[in-house]
Amino acid sequence: MSAAPFLFLIVSLALALAFVRRRLSAAGFLAADHQAGAVLAGLAGTAMGLSAFVFVGGPALFAQLGVGAFWLILSAPLTGVLQCWVLGGFILAQEPRPVTVPELLAHRLGPPVRVTAAVLLTLGCLAALAVQARAVTVLAEGFGVGSGKLWAFAVFLATAAYMAAGGMRVGVWVDAVQGSIMGVVAVALAAAALLDAREALRGLFTTGSSWLSSFGTVSPSQALAWYLLFCVGTLAQPHYLQKFFLLRSREELRRLPWVLTLSLMAVLTVWVGLGLAALALVQQGQLPAAGDAVVPLLLQRLGPTAVLAAAVGCLAAIMSTVASFCNVLSASLAYDLPQALGRSRWSLGWSRFITVAGGLVGTLLGVESGRTVAFLGILGWGFFTASLLPGVLAARFSIGSPRWVLAGMTLGAGTCAGLELFRAQLPAGVEPGLLGAALGLFCVVLGGQGKR
Repeated sequence: MSAAPFLFLIVSLALALAFVRRRLSAAGFLAADHQAGAVLAGLAGTAMGLSAFVFVGGPALFAQLGVGAFWLILSAPLTGVLQCWVLGGFILAQEPRPVTVPELLAHRLGPPVRVTAAVLLTLGCLAALAVQARAVTVLAEGFGVGSGKLWAFAVFLATAAYMAAGGMRVGVWVDAVQGSIMGVVAVALAAAALLDAREALRGLFTTGSSWLSSFGTVSPSQALAWYLLFCVGTLAQPHYLQKFFLLRSREELRRLPWVLTLSLMAVLTVWVGLGLAALALVQQGQLPAAGDAVVPLLLQRLGPTAVLAAAVGCLAAIMSTVASFCNVLSASLAYDLPQALGRSRWSLGWSRFITVAGGLVGTLLGVESGRTVAFLGILGWGFFTASLLPGVLAARFSIGSPRWVLAGMTLGAGTCAGLELFRAQLPAGVEPGLLGAALGLFCVVLGGQGKR
């Protein structure tokens, strides 16, 4: 198995060579020339949005906290419609069509906000890439297939190879295939886990365990904070908004919510199925309560077929998310910052270099992190919510002046980053990303009132 990462890398390099000589514009590299239909963009968007957090961190958190962990994904049936309703039509109505979130903000708020958004996106993308690297490390070491760090770098390099070569023009197709794989694998794994743990589940439900109460072992205030963070936070995640830049037309937008909701619900079955089975087995003493390691242990219990299926599903999830964040990172540093600072010419070579170099830095951060995948994921999600939500909503609803929007984004990001340093000491229900976004929005609205 030690040779597997290298074989994996060779296959991806072969894919990259098929695209590296093709001519690409900024719109092609960053937004697939705005030519994706609803099914293609929806499947790719689901794959980009649902990462190792769903396959590893989510079920592990469910086993640790019970039904309380479910509040992170309770808004999932609503979020596809929410994104399309609030932002989809707005993005597609812009002329000329933007290809990045900072460019979208610049249409309404000007270059300084674009610079700020690009810098904040860079920091957030590095954190998000670290989540994926950490998840690969946990899975590889849990399955006993070799060095976790070696696998993390192999997965990153394999993804960076085809993304640097073809950008989102190739990435959207690969992500759509990976999204389909994730849905099938998730449903199969959830069903297998629940069937295997049916006796333990019967005992868990018979005893009326507090783990299965409305909030599990989580306080109601914390559960509500997670719900709000992961509901409204979808409006500020760059890899979620990226699908609207890929989309062909407003006609396709009408079909997109159906694709997003159905594919999202299919993949999230793995969160509930693996998590509930792991919780029951841990409570019965048949699995150790071992944080992130509980997921690999459960899969090994299900047998080699389940391990292989999980490996395929996790790799699909991780690679699609790494691809999206590498592309967003490249856009921020090679497209948005140069244009906002007056250097309008876009460089394909520079974009390719950033895709590889920036992703490598994020991977290094992840393999050295001691945090669990779940809480690394919450950190990344919260940082994007706190830093970008004030700007996105200000642009969408034309509130606040550029100066106040810039202040709100900076305040939100600073609040989130500062509070994350003291997360263990925070009262229940104080979620750094949510509080940062609230303060940032208050700043923006206050500026809007001042204008009047």
